[in-house]
Amino acid sequence: MFRTLMPVGAFVALALPLSVRAAEPPPLTTQITAVTVFADRAQVTRTAALDLPKEPGKVVVAKLPGWIDADSVRVALEPPTAGRILDVAVSTSYLAEASEASVRKATAALQETDDELAAIADEERTLSDEIARLDGLRSFAVERVPREMAAGELKLKSLTETMGYVSDTVRRDRQQLRQLAHKRRDLEPVHAQRERELADVEARAQLQQSAVTVELSGAGHAQLRVTYLTPGAAWESAGEVRVGHGARTVGVQQFASVVQTTGEDWTGATLTFSTQRPDDVLDVPEAHGLMLDKGGAGLGDVLGHAGASFSKAQTAYAEQNAVVARNTRHWSDSLARQADMQTRAAESFARLTSRGTTAHFTALTDRTVRSDGKPVRVAISTGDFAATTKIVAVPEVSLNAVRVADLHNESKVPILPGRAALFTEGAFVGASDLAFTAPGEAFSVFLGVDDRIKLERTLDQKTSSLRRSGKRTKMALAYVLTAENLGSEPVTVEMAERVPVAQTDEIEVDDIELPRKVKPDAHGVAHWTETLAPHSKVTWRVSYTMEYPSDFVTRARAEKDEEEDASPAASSPMPAPAAKRKLYEKIEMLEKAL
Repeated sequence: MFRTLMPVGAFVALALPLSVRAAEPPPLTTQITAVTVFADRAQVTRTAALDLPKEPGKVVVAKLPGWIDADSVRVALEPPTAGRILDVAVSTSYLAEASEASVRKATAALQETDDELAAIADEERTLSDEIARLDGLRSFAVERVPREMAAGELKLKSLTETMGYVSDTVRRDRQQLRQLAHKRRDLEPVHAQRERELADVEARAQLQQSAVTVELSGAGHAQLRVTYLTPGAAWESAGEVRVGHGARTVGVQQFASVVQTTGEDWTGATLTFSTQRPDDVLDVPEAHGLMLDKGGAGLGDVLGHAGASFSKAQTAYAEQNAVVARNTRHWSDSLARQADMQTRAAESFARLTSRGTTAHFTALTDRTVRSDGKPVRVAISTGDFAATTKIVAVPEVSLNAVRVADLHNESKVPILPGRAALFTEGAFVGASDLAFTAPGEAFSVFLGVDDRIKLERTLDQKTSSLRRSGKRTKMALAYVLTAENLGSEPVTVEMAERVPVAQTDEIEVDDIELPRKVKPDAHGVAHWTETLAPHSKVTWRVSYTMEYPSDFVTRARAEKDEEEDASPAASSPMPAPAAKRKLYEKIEMLEKAL
């Protein structure tokens, strides 16, 4: 059933029927049967069963969000042979047409509580004035007692009766004031609610809804399908990595974290999630369909207008939701969270597109996604993969040895990049990162820290040195690496160490000594494998010399400062390469250490 664009319950009157003009066809009852979610929008499909008229007639799919992309609307019949679609038109109307009675009712309800609160205020003033007068009378009477006693005019009974009357009246008035305060406390929330209801009704005068009018003819029973794009939806990938006993298998489950404020709840619909640009997936109209305002034009014409048309829909969406946000608590926060997700998803999906690939997923379970801006996780893929586990240690980067599983994506769907919750034998142990992996590709998954391995990496000050000679500086460096097995079983560790790579002719790296005489690769990374016996410690040495211009750090830092200070309009020097900047920072750090 159609839901409003607002948070649940915010603008239920949106579902009220418009005044039906005599010439208008009756609205057709449809339901959302399929939704494809993209990074920043959704493609919604509504269907309805109907009996086709022999003579051309019209039906209306009404109460759609006021910001649907009109140029994306398409209509088709199933089966195609049942009839013909003769014309399609999209109209937009203000909800004020349906709200006159609602405005009068909300205004009357608010006025009623206004009058009650005003009556309470009048009564409170009257009682307070009476209490003040009686207190004045009591003070006056007390002042006259000594004089009347001296003159013998005081009658004790009369004084007692007067004072008793005053006390009883004040006591009764104060009790009534307390009752009025209690009544005010009960009435003020009602008054506030009625103020919000009136504001909601008045806001609808600025809100719109759309309707699709279809002229058709045919014979027999058919299903009408209406599809359109709408802003207000986003999704991003979230994952779970579950490691079984002995880490022989690793389960990878992917979810679509979806948020939507399209104005319609998605209940009972087939959900599909795509990383593709929606402009690239507009279906070519079938022979029995009619593309809105295209007169049977080809897909190329549609795509030519798609960007401008959807931009117009986004503007309408933003304007109308700004109205909602002024009257609905926390709605701005929901829209901001959705916008953040859209930005992250668009950037992530764009990187996939740059690889010349896209991904499409169908929800594995039925989930209702309400138009309230709250994220919903929908399972989109699951798979168990045979794992080859290993322990990897890179002391230069981290003094933690980590477990890694090498896997092969044997499923039919890709694995999307993103964060994944990590579970080992059912226990949550942290988070891992997944990279994009197409079907058939190999990938690795971080399985957590191996606490059995203790690592150390220290600079050997005795054999390390720094010598400056004129315009050249020579640095000799030696590191001591240690890996200790704290466990009672042998452990095989894949070690990695990195030495600098000369990036320019003015830098020379020589005298490289690495464990087991291994050779570094083109990036300066060397790998070797070591099996550590239980409760044992193994030590290695890594050394090299590096010679570079004495002003290398100064020049590189000056280049970086000029790059940062240069304005976009100014002619700035060529930026220092990122690798060079990283090397000068490392050299600067080592010079300070030596």
